[in-house]
Amino acid sequence: MAGSLIQHSTIKDILTGILLCMLIIAIMYIVPLIGIFAWMFLPLPVLFYRLKTGRNGGGIVMAASLAVLIVFTSNLAFNTLYFGSLLMTGFFLGEFIEKHLSVEKIMLYTCFAVLGTCLAVFIIYSLSSGQGIEHIISNYVSRYNALSSQLFSESAKLYPEMKVDQQVLKKASSMFVIIFPGIFINSYLSMVWLNILLIKRLLLKKGIIVKSIENLNQWKAPDHLVFGVIALSILIFLPVGTLKFFAVNGLIILMFVYFFQGIAVVSFFFQKKNAPFALKFFFYVLIAIQPFFMFLVIGFGLFDTWINFRKLDTAT
Repeated sequence: MAGSLIQHSTIKDILTGILLCMLIIAIMYIVPLIGIFAWMFLPLPVLFYRLKTGRNGGGIVMAASLAVLIVFTSNLAFNTLYFGSLLMTGFFLGEFIEKHLSVEKIMLYTCFAVLGTCLAVFIIYSLSSGQGIEHIISNYVSRYNALSSQLFSESAKLYPEMKVDQQVLKKASSMFVIIFPGIFINSYLSMVWLNILLIKRLLLKKGIIVKSIENLNQWKAPDHLVFGVIALSILIFLPVGTLKFFAVNGLIILMFVYFFQGIAVVSFFFQKKNAPFALKFFFYVLIAIQPFFMFLVIGFGLFDTWINFRKLDTAT
C-alpha cells in the first residue's frame, strides 16, 4: 500500500513537472514580451523534479516535455535544439548539485554536458538529413545576419528625425554579430546562476541545505583567471581577425565572471550589515538599468582578486 502511494506521488510529480515545462514554453510562444524572460525559468521544473524524484523521474520530465513540443510544432530544427538545451540544463544541474560539487564545477560541467549533447544531436541530425554541418550553420548564420540587419533598419525607420547614418547601422549590426557568442554565453550563464539561486530557495523552504550552493556570496573566481583577462586584452589590439574575434568574446565572458564575483561581494556586505530589502532592491535595479553601476560591480569583482574585500572586512 505504501509502495503504491509512493509510486502515485512520483507519477503526479512527473506530470506536474511536464505541465510546468509546457506552460513556460507556451508563454514563450503566445506572449513573446514575457517570453523574453520566461526562457530563463524553463530548466527549473526539470531541476526541481530531478532532485525530488531522482534521475529517472527527471529524465522523463525532460524527454516528455521535448517530445510534446516536437509533436505540437512538427519541427526538428534549431528551436527544438534550443528548448532541448534548456531542459537538459535543468537535468544536468540536478545531477551535479546532487554530487555536492563546488558551484563553479556545477556550472562548468553543466555547460560542457549540454554543449556536448547538443553537438552530438546536431551531428546526428546533419548526417540523417544529408546536409553538411557547414551548410546548416551557414544558412542559419545568413538568416540571423539578415534578421539583425532588418531590425537595425526598422529602428532607423521608426526614428527618422534622428537621421541615423546607414553605414553606422551596418557597422553596429556587424559588431553585434561579432560579439553575439560572448553575449549568448553570458545570458546562458546568467540563466544557470538564476536557477541555482531559485533551487537553493526552494530547497531551503523544504529544510534541505546543499552546502556547495549555500554561501554563494563568498564565491570567488580562481586567482589565475586574471592572467586570462590581461592576455585577452593584449590580443584585442593585434591585427588578426580570428584572434581578435576570440579575444573580444573571451573578454566579454571573463568580465561577466567578475560581475558574478562583484555581485557576491556586494551581497556579502549587504548580509553583513543587515541591509533592508528596499536598499538591496534599489541597488540591484540600478545595476540592471545603469551600465555605470554594472561596470562598478565588475570592478569590485576584479579588484577583489588582489584586495580580497570580504576577508579584510572580516578581519576588522
